[in-house]
Amino acid sequence: MKSNFGYSWRAYLIYIFLALSAAIIVFRMISLQYIEGDFLKSRGESMLETSRVIPSIRGSIFDRNNFPLAVSINQYDLYALKKFSKEDFNKLKDILVLKKDFSTIKNLNKKTLIFSDLNFSQYEKINSLKLSGVEIESFQRRYYPLGEQISTLIGFAGKDGFGLEGLENILDSELSGVPGQEIIFRNASKRPQVIQEVIQGVDKKLTIDSRIQFYAYKHLSSFVKANNAKGGSAIVLDNISGEILAIASYPSYNPNNNQRLIQRNRALVDAFEPGSIIKPLAVAKGIDMGIFSINDVIDTSPGFINLSGTKVSDPKNYNMLTVGEIIAKSSQVGASKLALQVGIDGLIAGYKGFGLSKPPNIFFPGVAYGVINSRNNISDHEIASIGFGYSMTASSLQLAQAYSVFANKGYLKDFKIFQDDAEVFKQRVIGEDAANDLLESLKLVVSDGTGGLAKLSNYEVAGKTGTSHKASSKGGYDQSKYIASFAGIAPLKSKRLTIFVTIDEPGLNNYSGGSLAAPLFAAISKDVLNYLNE
Repeated sequence: MKSNFGYSWRAYLIYIFLALSAAIIVFRMISLQYIEGDFLKSRGESMLETSRVIPSIRGSIFDRNNFPLAVSINQYDLYALKKFSKEDFNKLKDILVLKKDFSTIKNLNKKTLIFSDLNFSQYEKINSLKLSGVEIESFQRRYYPLGEQISTLIGFAGKDGFGLEGLENILDSELSGVPGQEIIFRNASKRPQVIQEVIQGVDKKLTIDSRIQFYAYKHLSSFVKANNAKGGSAIVLDNISGEILAIASYPSYNPNNNQRLIQRNRALVDAFEPGSIIKPLAVAKGIDMGIFSINDVIDTSPGFINLSGTKVSDPKNYNMLTVGEIIAKSSQVGASKLALQVGIDGLIAGYKGFGLSKPPNIFFPGVAYGVINSRNNISDHEIASIGFGYSMTASSLQLAQAYSVFANKGYLKDFKIFQDDAEVFKQRVIGEDAANDLLESLKLVVSDGTGGLAKLSNYEVAGKTGTSHKASSKGGYDQSKYIASFAGIAPLKSKRLTIFVTIDEPGLNNYSGGSLAAPLFAAISKDVLNYLNE
């Protein structure tokens, strides 16, 4: 009888093999389904789908009349691909002026730029040709219609779309928006699917008037150049609405030029010792405290005074002057005596009430706010110095806002630069009577004092001159470097505008506030008032 052992052994082996194979198949099926399923699904989708970023459009910046100050425009660059052909080249020659010969383009190893900044007409014509050897890339470019007139305020955005200077920088998160994302299907059987909605950048509207900005910058730059000065600033405020109409700074730069040389905004980031232009603020505090009145008489003879071993003098002996005349003549001796009567605590409280030595309410990178010497055991000479604008610093914006108090019946306003800001906050600094007294003395400065060149033929104005020495790097003050300034209110009928101007380091032939800054104020205010039909 034939044994079945061999047959049984082989059968068992086959059964075991089949069982193991089935187990492996089942395990692999489970593995593919539950362990590697997500990976394989993702790999399959990646072969059929790709994602693409949907760029957000950067928000624009407009002036109060919706004139664009910063806008994004579409730009197009043309690239040649590896399969770029002679036929492609010849078709492009009918549309573009190509500087390269085909021989320099034909053997491409990578995508190569052959034409930048296509206009929209060229873009449409090339796109309609459907050339397989070229590719057009679109991108956004920032454009600034007013150029250097306002670049130190607006700033600029880089090629990557991020704000790098000025308001473009400080408002970057709002202007940029948030990019979106969509899925592109390679088989073209489905439309792109948006998986993250794009959030477009927010437009911002300023209180700036581009026409007034033009006038301020035009005259400022002209005066700086004509007097061989280092720089200057000009600010125009609307006292009634509490809005900033212009902020000009020179030197400036062209934000549309990639080779730009960045300049700072002197009106906002520079703090300087203001000199005589501070005197009305000190006097206003003394009148408001009841220490003296505008018609009180002060003896300034013999034209100088010794304080803490230091001599303070006037250009000549003015003898007896009223408080108002001390401002009109800009008497250092008179201002010193008044400052000592007010005292250091009164001066500091008064200046802070006018908005000095604290940050102004404006959203701008690096904005200055100045300091006041308030050390212990301060000397009489230092107190007097603070009374006539030394041993302290302030910015042009702060001083402009401080002078607006005299036009606003004693109220200080937090002037705004964005149209959508809340209602302008104001607080009383001095009484209305004190404000009116100072306004009359500022009127006297122009009619019979140091500010005669600020006069306008058709309008009555008031203001104050300032001429201050600049500090020397060796200590003390440099006798050849000055800052000339003028703060004015125009016209007196409506008291609508406060205009503040500075000229930094003018030539020594013409450097005082009365001879240089006052006529600059007159030039700007004349054009602005005619434009506003005041």
